[in-house]
Amino acid sequence: MPTVSVADTKLWYEVAGRGDPTVFVHGSLVDHTTWERVRRGLAPSLQTLVYDRRGYGTSSGPHRVHPVRDDAGDLSRLLDAIDLYPVHVIAHSYGVAVGLRLAADRPEMVRSLVLHEPLFVGLLEDDPATAPEADRLRQGMREMQSLVRSSRQEEAARMVVDALSSEERGWDRTSPEVQRAILRYVDRWSEEIMDPEATKPESAALNDLLIPVLVTTGERSPPFLHRVAAQLAGRLRNATFRSLPGVGHVPHLSDPDQFIALVHGFLVERAVPFT
Repeated sequence: MPTVSVADTKLWYEVAGRGDPTVFVHGSLVDHTTWERVRRGLAPSLQTLVYDRRGYGTSSGPHRVHPVRDDAGDLSRLLDAIDLYPVHVIAHSYGVAVGLRLAADRPEMVRSLVLHEPLFVGLLEDDPATAPEADRLRQGMREMQSLVRSSRQEEAARMVVDALSSEERGWDRTSPEVQRAILRYVDRWSEEIMDPEATKPESAALNDLLIPVLVTTGERSPPFLHRVAAQLAGRLRNATFRSLPGVGHVPHLSDPDQFIALVHGFLVERAVPFT
């Protein structure tokens, strides 16, 4: 089981495949295993790196003071330690904030970004038409965190899953095994979501980014995620925006073949060669 010790953290990782190095950054409430089918599908063309962020899966480490920056720092030190960069970064949900922060702090490490449905609800605050929606979403996040602080983890997890689900009562439709896995990480999610940079990226991090970026959203995802993804794509200089038909917030689980085809096509179209 390969691990790398970075500062006070031990990160589990696995490298497979051949071609251009590509790292997958998982979101909150899950670990690296959510990427497995996409990783296998891309391994013939790419050298893939999956890892567990601090406190997830088999990676260890203390709680973070500044989650997004701490996670981006962990990833940069991992890439340094195994000498695997520049990389294509494929990131999901909260992981999008980590990928963008890595590109801003260590631009020499990142060749391109694929970003699916970030939780950047703060981007909606700048438009008077969507500002009330942003306020409601932030209030909901505060309520979820209050539940966690009150040791009502299952209620918080239910709110999170229901808010991101394509169908009503998403938590009730989730298997008991997945529910238990989610509950394991609720405290980490609470820590992450209250980091201001998890819900609104720095303007400089967006304005200075020149590398190719693919921003995606799921056709069946809640509408606020569509609006957030579109806002993010509109603020990046070199972004392509795509909606994936028939899927929601986690296309790499619900329709990995479609996601694989989109990622591969993006890299080819943007003249990012496979080696």
